[in-house]
Amino acid sequence: MNKLLPLLCLALLAPAGRSADDTFANAVKSIDVRFDPTEAKPGQVVSLVVTINLADNWLTYPTLQPNPEISASKTRITLPSTASVVFLEGVKGAGPITDPPFRTATVGSLGEKRYYKQSVEWRIAAIVRPDAMAGKQDVKVGLNVIACVERKNADGTTTEACLNPERVTKTAVLTILDGPAIDISAKDRAIHDRVLLAAADEAKKAEVPAKKDTPPLPSNGLESNAKKSGLRIPAGTNYAADMAAVEAMLPKFETDNTGFLTFVLTAMFWGAVTLLTPCVFPMIPITVSYFLKQGEKKLHNPIAMATVYTITIVVVLGTAALFFLSFFSRLAVNPYMNTALGILFIVFAMSLFGMFDLVLPNFMVRFTSKREGSGGYGGVIFMALSFSIVSFTCVAPFLGGFAGMVSSGKFSNLQLAAGAFSFAGTFAAPFFLLAIFPSLLKKVPKSGSWMNTIKVVMGFLELAAALKFLRTAELRWVSPPALFTYDFVLSMYIVILILAGLYLLNLYRLPHDEPQDHIGVTRMLFGLVSISVALYLMPGLFTGGGQGKQRPGGTIFAWVDAFLLPEPGGAEVIGGESWSADLKRAIEESRATGEPIFIDFTGVTCTNCKLNEKDVFPQPGVASLMKQFRLVQLYTDEIPPIFYEAPPDNEGREVDARINRKFQKNVFGTEQLPLYVTLRPKPGIRGGPVEITGVYTEGKINNVQTFEAFLRKGLDR
Repeated sequence: MNKLLPLLCLALLAPAGRSADDTFANAVKSIDVRFDPTEAKPGQVVSLVVTINLADNWLTYPTLQPNPEISASKTRITLPSTASVVFLEGVKGAGPITDPPFRTATVGSLGEKRYYKQSVEWRIAAIVRPDAMAGKQDVKVGLNVIACVERKNADGTTTEACLNPERVTKTAVLTILDGPAIDISAKDRAIHDRVLLAAADEAKKAEVPAKKDTPPLPSNGLESNAKKSGLRIPAGTNYAADMAAVEAMLPKFETDNTGFLTFVLTAMFWGAVTLLTPCVFPMIPITVSYFLKQGEKKLHNPIAMATVYTITIVVVLGTAALFFLSFFSRLAVNPYMNTALGILFIVFAMSLFGMFDLVLPNFMVRFTSKREGSGGYGGVIFMALSFSIVSFTCVAPFLGGFAGMVSSGKFSNLQLAAGAFSFAGTFAAPFFLLAIFPSLLKKVPKSGSWMNTIKVVMGFLELAAALKFLRTAELRWVSPPALFTYDFVLSMYIVILILAGLYLLNLYRLPHDEPQDHIGVTRMLFGLVSISVALYLMPGLFTGGGQGKQRPGGTIFAWVDAFLLPEPGGAEVIGGESWSADLKRAIEESRATGEPIFIDFTGVTCTNCKLNEKDVFPQPGVASLMKQFRLVQLYTDEIPPIFYEAPPDNEGREVDARINRKFQKNVFGTEQLPLYVTLRPKPGIRGGPVEITGVYTEGKINNVQTFEAFLRKGLDR
């Protein structure tokens, strides 16, 4: 059973109906983008032809679905703005892209779904600009394609399995011939003028004059309420070079280390909490009995023996903690590590519930136990090793209690070591006293049913943590997630809280529990609190009057909501304001308009970032100040697709995020998330210096007035 459990957990993560051969390369034979005709004169109407060829039994979708409930099942075609072609559909100022004839199917209560099999061809009308220059023009088109397969089951029913959306960029080549322009029909001229008018309006709102020959047509497929230009990273841009150019404009900024004392104190706190865990508490009488036996020997030095015992524990646990802390900022956003931690915590939880016992391999137990009996300092060292190894099962989860502070990246290796060994030292200190004064054991509470209660409650907490890890992993792989959705995980949290409350109220027992005639008042109160929190969170699963999900008031829901990481989508509009991801272009536009810049270093998996965005940014005082900035978000784990004109694949977006993280570390000396920065570009030539007017390092914003003062400082000239 012990070996099967991790495999069962992995099986839960596999999408139903999928096989090893279900890959995008096998499903989609080809994607082709071309102009028809391939040569045209200025003013001539042409067609951009987009063709997708599918393998047998595979299907894909049109650009529009009739029912909003299944609107995610569609193909997205992102048309660029160019100096040579004006698209007559699929861009602002024109209508939607015309889908070719499709098949339909009824999807339960969701209504009609449209789809294509084998192949589909879109013909998107466009006009060659009357003032377009002769020569070959490359037009890059972005596509977001979903491929699904239908398979018949043994019972005659049909199962549909879908692959993750694939983002593809294709180039169509159009040769513009020299010669007089062809007259445009009245109908096409009207659409042509509306598109150019929409582009000019966007440029006017951004307060940046549009070039007469190249109006910045907005891209299609990624809806936005942008009021300023530069929202998306342009297709084909060299992002690394752009950020290097920005780095050259900025001075180095030294962050303070005022959080170091808090870091050490937090480590000590969690070291003390760990002493109450089920793996550690039973070791107290074992330690005492061992040192009582050692005290019977001649030439026994209790202080020296206790010191060696304690130092060994500190070295073993401190080294393990230091290793964990050193790599925490990278591991915290790694989907494979989050998946592994999720499965590990499920195993821990099942063990604490009494499903099975986690024990060390026999060879390790025999190796250390034999040497415990050798006596002297060697025996003490191996006794400490045995204790450290046995207790690490319960100690490891508590490292996360202060490891989150390491994500700031502002602590040196020496400071990380101080935190790790403070944790281990606090954990080991009571055993030093017990080793010297075994009589103190009489004052320690006896283990009993209360200890088993703590074990079960810890199991519920670790199960909740596992769901968070698995959701974080899926968010990095699939956007939006298909299995560990926000609603599903919040539902599981509510059920976990109810089950924990019923357990504390003694309404059911688990394998390790003994029958009880009554429960204590403290246990009853904790049970009532657990059930009350579950009922309090429940409205968050439901919509309210067509205004989106309900948000129960108070700090508890705000924390849970941010901890679970709200579903991606619409991240470009926060607090009613639009955000850019192109810092280089934002700086140059700001240099011309005189606006200051506000940078939000954030992450898809950053809980404190979401908490600030949900609860602080929309507050009236903060929102009114932020409207006066040009707003830029720099993601350091993975840039969402919404911030691109033509989104690259997941790997490309992660590469760009690593560039942002390197930029943050090089300029501001920290990898902390969130980090807020205000800039003011100095007027003058392009690429000139930029002044850093403020850096806000609090992370989670606890004092809104202080944050408002930071924003006001950034607005001062």
